[in-house]
Amino acid sequence: MDDLDAVLRIQREAYGDDYQESAEVLARKLRLAPDACWFAERDGVGLGYVFAHPWTAGAPRLHAPLASLPPAADHGFLHDLAVSPRARGERLGGRLFAQVLDWSRAAEHRGLQLVALADAVGFWRRLGFVPCAQALPEGYGVGAVLMRLV
Repeated sequence: MDDLDAVLRIQREAYGDDYQESAEVLARKLRLAPDACWFAERDGVGLGYVFAHPWTAGAPRLHAPLASLPPAADHGFLHDLAVSPRARGERLGGRLFAQVLDWSRAAEHRGLQLVALADAVGFWRRLGFVPCAQALPEGYGVGAVLMRLV
């Protein structure tokens, strides 16, 4: 994935101004876990992306570059999956998720975790995620939920 400018554009299209992460934060995740990040494009135009990385239980802080990955990471963490409105209805989100799921299974993680924003909880439930009773770090917003797929 070379085009962080396109990622930032898709992020803004998908989330508006509420959940913008910096290029620095996303680039760090890409450097730490390049095999767990994918970018989707058609005819040279970016349409979606996903950032994931190895992790342990819980959620990392939002808007903060990861210093390193935990040495005993036994879970995958799906940090962000976003699809441009131009690609909605094309099942691109499901295909990007399948990439992360295959990566996590190949790494033999104990589970896959993510933080679902309030309006996305139903989407992730349909994919088999269940809520975890664990507090989140600040910044994820009202109604955000840590979820896990086993």
